[in-house]
Amino acid sequence: MKTSIIISFFERINYLRCCLDALQCSANDFEEVVIADDGSCESTVARLKEMIPSYPYPIVHAWHPKDGFRLAAARNNGIRHAAGDYLIFIDCDFLLLPGAIQCHLRAAKPGRFVAGLVKYLTEEQTGRLLESAITGRLLEEFFRELPDKPITREHRKFIWRSILLKLGWISPRKQRCSSHFSIHRRDMEFVNGYDENFVGWGGEDEDIALRFVKAGFHGFSVISCARALHVWHPHELRGKHWKEGPNVQYLNRENVPFFCENGLIKQETCTRDSGGQQTVKTPTR
Repeated sequence: MKTSIIISFFERINYLRCCLDALQCSANDFEEVVIADDGSCESTVARLKEMIPSYPYPIVHAWHPKDGFRLAAARNNGIRHAAGDYLIFIDCDFLLLPGAIQCHLRAAKPGRFVAGLVKYLTEEQTGRLLESAITGRLLEEFFRELPDKPITREHRKFIWRSILLKLGWISPRKQRCSSHFSIHRRDMEFVNGYDENFVGWGGEDEDIALRFVKAGFHGFSVISCARALHVWHPHELRGKHWKEGPNVQYLNRENVPFFCENGLIKQETCTRDSGGQQTVKTPTR
């Protein structure tokens, strides 16, 4: 099974360098990296192209023009450029520890999405990190310095939500895959990828988790074993929560279908019944 790591990226070249450096500790666990670039400027792209040859694994740069914050569209573009049968999604400010990718792959099954989480580095730790050569030992040291309780708590919550979902006792909207997560490419294509109607910060992760559940996929937690760190950086939106932004109304609309029309495949395949009514074909697994 060929595995692609898809990294969401925009401008933060120093964080991306740390992310790619950390992946060198797991270079035997995947086949390629795809950088899903949401329209970085020419100078950043030039620096990135200079960096790419220094890494021991294949890197594909999937860029699209800047037209607002289009994380959903950038990730779809990354999927289109990926050659893998299995896809692992991370952000450029994530650092995967040794063993994290293997943990995702051990949990991989058709009809399942695999969810992880991160520990958040402090500003001081991030300063030390940016001044150091990144090694597996350094990542382990930082990870040990941070508390385990939030990770343990979220792992248990994910498992409990999954049980309640199977029993039909809670809404499918309760499921989450808002950090690093993985899924078979075929299953991602089944829901037509991310909904590109999400423009601006937030909502696309909650939407795709909801559509996974509606498609009959089951969430599986690797929060306790697929260890990862999140680089500290200032909040660009000055503390504004995404639910105060433009996407919340669209996310909370009623009767969200699992297959989004504005996703990986743009052209709908339609047929007409004997009465002339037009219907849209959805994929089959």
